[in-house]
Amino acid sequence: MKENKYKIVYISLIVALGGLLMGFDASVISGVIKFIESDFNLSKIQLGWAVSSLTLTSTLAMFIAGPLSDKYGRRLILKYSAILYAISAIYSALSINFTHLIIARMIGGLGVGSSLIIAPMYIAENSPPKLRGRMVSFNQLNIVIGISLAFFSNYFILNLSNNNYFYNSILNNNSWRIMLGVEFIPAILYLIALFFVPKSIRWLIMNNKVSDAKKVIKSISTNTNIDNEIKEIQLSISSESNENKFNFKVLFNPIFNKILIIGIVIAILQQITGINSVFFYAPMIF
Repeated sequence: MKENKYKIVYISLIVALGGLLMGFDASVISGVIKFIESDFNLSKIQLGWAVSSLTLTSTLAMFIAGPLSDKYGRRLILKYSAILYAISAIYSALSINFTHLIIARMIGGLGVGSSLIIAPMYIAENSPPKLRGRMVSFNQLNIVIGISLAFFSNYFILNLSNNNYFYNSILNNNSWRIMLGVEFIPAILYLIALFFVPKSIRWLIMNNKVSDAKKVIKSISTNTNIDNEIKEIQLSISSESNENKFNFKVLFNPIFNKILIIGIVIAILQQITGINSVFFYAPMIF
């Protein structure tokens, strides 16, 4: 694909905002826990559940987001994830008790799991091979930015409530509701922005919408031989369909042992550092 780099970067940056929302949603709870613990009179188990409930539903969403995106499209699922983020933000901010807060966080978890899987998939499918790695990395970068924004946002709101009598009198010491509700703004902006990106080229071809795929390719590529490009993608899809029929026992072939072990160890070491505990409980830890 002879690419229009600016258009591809533009599309990738918009879609990668799903990563920013994911990072923000996962970490914003860190500034909230000490407030909800006293407001809702929570036990330590309940407090832990308030933090981890999002992870539970995000795991579930990861299992179903892929098949749903194959059927209905990557962009549509991302739009729904943006809506889930927005609903979660408002519902969390208006929660009247612990149960409502948990439900609100679990709704957000569905958005987290969906965007975490679909955003990089969409970016990869609409990027040429030589740019694909860099474009997909935007999503991971945005996750880290989202985590940082959550901490700065919480700090700003808390600092404002401590130093502004008018603000604090209106909130009546409910700053944590603003911390959770502020995510509504980027979620809605993300939803609007998604209307300005095309559908996934690969998904269109997978669903026999070749004419639509050609239009998307024309908008992001300077390649005049679009038919050959379409045929290459069709061949790749056909090849992957055949590969999906392979026996998983092949993974345990001795020649793959080293690769498999390295992959598993890296995944375990990344999480066993306990960094997620710092994200979720940073104010309490420090």
